[in-house]
Amino acid sequence: MRHESKNESEDWLDQMLDDVARIPVPDAPPELMARVLADAEHLLPQPGGVPVQMPLWRQVVGGLGGWGALGGLAVAGVTGLAIGLGAFDAAGIDALWSIAPLDEYDSQASLTAFGWDYEEG
Repeated sequence: MRHESKNESEDWLDQMLDDVARIPVPDAPPELMARVLADAEHLLPQPGGVPVQMPLWRQVVGGLGGWGALGGLAVAGVTGLAIGLGAFDAAGIDALWSIAPLDEYDSQASLTAFGWDYEEG
């Protein structure tokens, strides 16, 4: 097994970076630059005019990460709600009783109401 000294590895890295720096970088095609500049010019406000405002709902959706992120957030919320309400069903408690302070729920409000008395120990 060959062990390189720190100077050898640094020299090798410097040589690679020098090789990469010598490779010419091509210019962007003029058609691409024209499209980019046209898009940028479209977003600029007209001289002396009022800048174009996006609707509030589009700003909110964009701030949350777009439609993909909003869909994921909705699925996660519904899944969490289903799992949370399903936990009451497994314990034998009606989910509506757990939300409203009813007498039926208050009579079971102990550790046995959630099925914790079935644990070993």
